[in-house]
Amino acid sequence: MLELAVLAFLVAGVMAVLGCMDQRTVYWKFAAWRYRNPEANEPSDTALAMNRFAMFFIAAVFAVIGGMVIASDGTRTYGSSAAEVRAVADAAAESLRRDATPGLGPTLTESAVIDAVAAEGDGEVRVENVPGDGDRYELTNGAGENPVCLTVEVDEELDVADTDREPWSHTISASVTDGPC
Repeated sequence: MLELAVLAFLVAGVMAVLGCMDQRTVYWKFAAWRYRNPEANEPSDTALAMNRFAMFFIAAVFAVIGGMVIASDGTRTYGSSAAEVRAVADAAAESLRRDATPGLGPTLTESAVIDAVAAEGDGEVRVENVPGDGDRYELTNGAGENPVCLTVEVDEELDVADTDREPWSHTISASVTDGPC
């Protein structure tokens, strides 16, 4: 982020220097070459004054942007509170339960959990698969704070006696607990 601030201040400095220069000189150095007869196309005094104002205004805007980048560097809150992370986890769990499909077995993968969380959390919540038994996922806000544990279990069942339905069936249960997994 420091590079962005330096770039913003550099642009602001260049624009301020151009604003301080004689505007006729700026016209002759940077714009006159575009015309076959540059004397006939030379801007009026009002146009040159507006050009000077625009350069100072752009310099001020870039200086403010640079200041905002420096002021916000490392202090972003990433928005999601503990309640918001919990709400995203609950909504993702409900989405996983609702989207379970019958057939030859579950199609639940880590990417399905990540997609469900991303859809519910607008990209503000991070997901990390916790190694161990079962499928446990730790959800946090963008700064890695306010952890919530999402546990997903798939119960598979084979029933070959009932020919009216798919032989494989499964149910997905998902639970959410506060705190790390």
